Amino acid sequence: MGTVNIHPSLLPLYRGAAPVQRALQDGVNETGVSLAFTVRALDAGPVIACERMEIDDQIKAPDLLALLFNEGSKLLINELPSIFDGSAKVKARPQDDSKATLAPKIAPEESWLSFDQEASVLHNKVRAFVGWPGTRAKVVIIDNKTGQENIMEFKIMTTKVCSQSNVQVNQADEITFIKPALVFPCGRGTALEVLEVQIPGKKAISAAAFWNGLRGQKLKIYRASNVNGNSS
Repeated sequence: MGTVNIHPSLLPLYRGAAPVQRALQDGVNETGVSLAFTVRALDAGPVIACERMEIDDQIKAPDLLALLFNEGSKLLINELPSIFDGSAKVKARPQDDSKATLAPKIAPEESWLSFDQEASVLHNKVRAFVGWPGTRAKVVIIDNKTGQENIMEFKIMTTKVCSQSNVQVNQADEITFIKPALVFPCGRGTALEVLEVQIPGKKAISAAAFWNGLRGQKLKIYRASNVNGNSS
């Protein structure tokens, strides 16, 4: 009969431990789930059935994973008769190894965001990594009265690419607030709207709540070369 596996990608694409996260990180607009026989090679067995799914540019990895496994469970139920009677082995199609792509396990150090990259790259990373390990950033909080600079680290939970009409080239790395988002200047003249953040040890809060908590202090992107301050 053989062993079968529900894999949340359109095999041979995204073989490996993190197919959903890597697909979102790549910004794909279509993915899917495959029902395949297991073999010694990783996720390389013949595919019994698959289901395609179009996805929007806001869906996050945990939500997409749940959707795909729900569809995968339906595939498995539909194919159980063919698996038990052996006809699934006959109709299963071999994968084209020449078209295979890999989805390696995510390392914790990948969680840091670099605002030298374009906003779309960062947005895709945020929604891909939101379940684990999350995406982290450091900002500098500047006291307007004393000029004291304090460094703060937080997780960025929900984002959106700023529309081109709202983007202003910002050479000073200043983070602004345009309701309802913190606007981070990014690479190639783009900008990222950050809608939700999480300070270590606390619950996620809206960008508006975070901004109000600053009480008029300024924010800028942290760069080790131009900051003299304390960690917050």
